[in-house]
Order: sequence, then structure tokens, then C-alpha cells
Amino acid sequence: MRLPEPAESVQPADLDRLADRGWPALEREELGGWTLRAAGGVTNRANSVLTCGEVPDVEAAVERAERWYRERGLPAVFQVSPATSPALVTALGGRGYREHSQTDILVADRAEVAAGGAQAVASPIATSDTPPPGWLPTWWAVDGRGGAAERDIVARILTAAPALYAWAGPADAPDAVARLALADDWGGLYAVATLPAARRRGLARALAVALADAAGGRGVRHLWLQVLADNAAAHALYSGLGFRPASQYAYWTAPTG
Repeated sequence: MRLPEPAESVQPADLDRLADRGWPALEREELGGWTLRAAGGVTNRANSVLTCGEVPDVEAAVERAERWYRERGLPAVFQVSPATSPALVTALGGRGYREHSQTDILVADRAEVAAGGAQAVASPIATSDTPPPGWLPTWWAVDGRGGAAERDIVARILTAAPALYAWAGPADAPDAVARLALADDWGGLYAVATLPAARRRGLARALAVALADAAGGRGVRHLWLQVLADNAAAHALYSGLGFRPASQYAYWTAPTG
């Protein structure tokens, strides 16, 4: 997906679609300009409606989406961004939906991030087209939610799209990991995780720089990532690497009961 220069000129709808490609749901169905996504309830992104397009009748589309998720035993969740029609926000509010997980989307020029360098770290850094045996266990230990079934779903999501993987330390038991999804000339930074005992050593920064450097050989020119709006530490880290705010989104979840 070749988008206008510089990276900051990319539109919210384009970023929404890039992120969808970078973390693909295992099941999807088009509903007009929306996309219904499901993956066994594992992660909000893979189990929510992508709403950056238009639908002829918002109320009818919401009802169809609610049925679709109900058939799968999942709550209806909508990803709402600046590319979403205001009519949907009105409809969700009227139905008692709860807004949560406000997230910022940051972008950067790949070359700037790669050239930023990283402080020397004790753990060796490596990258590969495929995750080594210890990559997923490290990520799951930090961010995993659920049991073996949920972990298997995450493994399928992670490998469902082209990506580069980075890790610090031994391949069978990394101290920290990260993933860069590849989408044409864009790369999306996902699944950055450091084990508690290895934090405050600069590993997350080193992994981001290593992935940006490796992505240069794949034709990647721009990077994006998502970070929770209230995560001040992550914002400081990525700002120092050259990432700048470009868009945002939140999830709206149907009321229970």
C-alpha cells in the first residue's frame, strides 16, 4: 500500500486497514464498507468490526453485526476511529455501548528509526522471518490472556501475515520479543514484550531499531504502531525513536445482560 509522503500525511482509514492487515482475524465477513472480524474472542482487534468504510443503513448494519457475533458466542465490539461515521457513534451510544481502550496510532519514517541507534544491551539481538521456539512463550508470559486454546489462536494470528520477528537473548528463551508486520511499503510494530526481570535495559528500543533496520531490505519505508493513550512510558520510548501521532481509535462494546 503506497501512501502519500511523508508518513504523517496518511489518512486514518488507511491506518485502520494497515493495522487490520498486520493483525488479521481468523474469520471475516464484509458488511458494506465494514468488516466483521472474529478469532475466538482473542484480542479486541481480531474480534471487532472494522468501521472505516460506509454502510447504507447504520442501524441495520449494527443489528446485523450484533447477530453475527451472537452466533459465535461473542460480544459485539466496534473499532471506532476518526474514519468512522459519526452516525455509528450516535447509534452505539443509544444502545448503551461502553467505550474503552483509547489507543493512539503513531507513525515514523523507517530510515529515521533505523538510524536512531540503540544503547548497548547485554542480550544479543536477532531477527528472522519466522519466530524461534521461545518467541511466543515470552510474549505470552507478558501479554497472554487465557489458556492453551487462546495461545493457539494467537499463534495463528501472528503467522497469518508476512512479518519479521526480533528477540533479545537465547532463541529458546528470549528476554524480550517484538514483531513487525509487513504490508507493502509499511511495517507495523506489534507484540513488544519484555520479561519483568529484563526490563529497564533498553531491550524494547533495541528490538524496534533492529526491526526497522531489517525491514529496509523488504522495501519498507514507513512504520506504524498502536499504543494505549495512557501509557506514558511507551509514548516516551517511541517518541524518542521518531514516532509521531497520526490517528487514534477506541473500542465500543455492547452492554452485558
